[in-house]
Amino acid sequence: MEQFKIIIAGLDNAGKTSSLIALRQKYNFYEMVKNLRPTIKIEYSSFNFLNKWDVLVWDMGGQSKYRKIYLGKPAYFIDTNFMYYFIDIQDEERISQSINYLNELLKIYQDLEYENEIIICLHKYDPKLRRDGTILKRIQEVKKLIKQNEDFKFKFYRTSIYDISSISKAISFSLNTLVDLTPIHLSLQNFMRQFNGNHIVLYTDDGIILGDYYREVLDTIEYKEKISNKINEDLILIQKLKDKHVEFTERLTNFKDSLEYLKKYEIENNTFYLKINTPDLENEKIQLMKRNFKEFEKDLIIVFEDKK
Repeated sequence: MEQFKIIIAGLDNAGKTSSLIALRQKYNFYEMVKNLRPTIKIEYSSFNFLNKWDVLVWDMGGQSKYRKIYLGKPAYFIDTNFMYYFIDIQDEERISQSINYLNELLKIYQDLEYENEIIICLHKYDPKLRRDGTILKRIQEVKKLIKQNEDFKFKFYRTSIYDISSISKAISFSLNTLVDLTPIHLSLQNFMRQFNGNHIVLYTDDGIILGDYYREVLDTIEYKEKISNKINEDLILIQKLKDKHVEFTERLTNFKDSLEYLKKYEIENNTFYLKINTPDLENEKIQLMKRNFKEFEKDLIIVFEDKK
């Protein structure tokens, strides 16, 4: 398998390690992260993505003594495919220090001729803070300061361990650059039009989001309130199905004025889940949707089958 290297950097207590645990576990992890000790130097881990890539994750401890070591040895950062930088958006006193450290890392990456986006996770953006004026203003100020580095492209995410979907979206961005998902996206858009969908999401069984579309153009706060809870529920369900080895093919759930349909696919030893939320549909339309979702398997085969 090809290797794909992700660096996770930031000051100590920025939430880097806890985010990785939350993304991996999905549920029952709060006690685990509450008792976390600071990461000693670098914690190495890896996971398999689509049975084609060995994703290497370097979780770099953020204490001052370790930061000095990294900055003095740029070899740590060679062959980085994507760098994720975590900023504790609640810790106002250390924002300046965090941005200074980021700028030092960017000097190294500039020398290494790094070309991909730098992923900035504005972290600890917890649900209770989504409408906090002070936090929202701070986020804008931080983004403005970071964007002064005009030699780099940045992608910003507001993340929290209390909103697993936010972390999944951030990590999914880099992994999705590995695959041409155009046929998948076209099909998802077509399903949205055909069934008047509210939203549709394609997941891997590890909780990576391969594609997602929404009826409305939502700002960040509206997205968090309307959609993220649904995605979090999906991520937990998918993880539990995997952990408990539950036999599952499809599930249709009816609500007062909407329905949700979840379909499982197994392609080339990979497992995917497609979830759509629509207004109430007549039975004939539901059966058409099920047939079309079954046909969607052909698109998955085109994109993900082993061509060797």
